[in-house]
Amino acid sequence: MLVLGLDTSTPAVSVALVERGGRTLAERVVVDAKRHGELLAQGIRDVLADAGADRRDLSAVAVGLGPGPFTGLRVGIVTAATTADALGIPAYGICSLDALGDGERIAVTDARRREVYWARYDSTGARVDGPAVGPPAQLALQWQGIPLVGDGARLPVFADLAVRDEPRYPSAARIAQLAEELAPLVPLYLRRPDAEVPAAPKKVTA
Repeated sequence: MLVLGLDTSTPAVSVALVERGGRTLAERVVVDAKRHGELLAQGIRDVLADAGADRRDLSAVAVGLGPGPFTGLRVGIVTAATTADALGIPAYGICSLDALGDGERIAVTDARRREVYWARYDSTGARVDGPAVGPPAQLALQWQGIPLVGDGARLPVFADLAVRDEPRYPSAARIAQLAEELAPLVPLYLRRPDAEVPAAPKKVTA
């Protein structure tokens, strides 16, 4: 039984094919924040080909729900939902930060607009706080002594903290391995979009 794992919550487009039970058969990661749709479709074709498998061999799809940017998350979640629907298999939603590193840590990704997305985990790897979004300068004061992991942890404000070199991005293989309980495919945006519908024009006459 094969699970297809997807994540598009960061600039990395990550795809993996995993056996139920955990063994990773194939994985592809390409970092390009502007081509999520194109790269995700190709990544799915590649991992299936690498493993000598067919879409009809899939028993489930698991996708990272973020937090992350609006466009990127939509690409991954819509792809997971349509694939699952077309094949008649379940789709699982996983917090992307859960698939970023292991053990005690704070998983951090760049939210842009001078903010980071983050979640904190204990020594067993269980999430104990977050996911949340906030200003890195303020968070750095609270994170002394706790290992940080992720591309967001590479911001200069965290230079004096314990930052792990790897991994930088959530793992699609780990997302597939975490697929256990069905959860709605609802993206974790955590904040309002950068682009908003313009408000009605203000009156300039009495």
